[in-house]
Amino acid sequence: MAGSKHVRLSNRPNRERAEDRTAVSISGRCRAGDRDIQEVLVMDLAAQGCRVLGLSVGVTKSDPLELWLGEVGPVAARLKWVKRGSLGVEFGTPLDLDVLERLAAADPQPNVLPMRRSKAE
Repeated sequence: MAGSKHVRLSNRPNRERAEDRTAVSISGRCRAGDRDIQEVLVMDLAAQGCRVLGLSVGVTKSDPLELWLGEVGPVAARLKWVKRGSLGVEFGTPLDLDVLERLAAADPQPNVLPMRRSKAE
C-alpha cells in the first residue's frame, strides 16, 4: 500500500519582512554586471530594497546591480529573489529616509492595470 504524499508548496517558511514596502510605479534603469543599461519599472519600494519588473537579461545573485530609481542613482544593489518575472533587489546601502519619502510621494499610483474581459452584449 502506497503511503500518502504531501505536496511541498514552499521550501521557505513564512517570514515577516524586515520592513514595510510602499507601492510605487517609478520608471528606472538597471545594469546587471557589465551589461547594457535597461529600462525597468520599480515597484514595492523600501529603504532596504525594491521589486523590479522588466529586466530581460539573465541575472544571477553574484552579478552586481546598479539601479536608478527615477532620478536617484546609481544605487548599488544585488539580486535577492526572482518570481514570476519580478526581481527582488536588496540595496547595498539603505536609502536615506528623505530620498525614500520623495520617491514614494512622486507617483503613488501604479501604471499597470488588470485586464478584464468585456461582457458580450
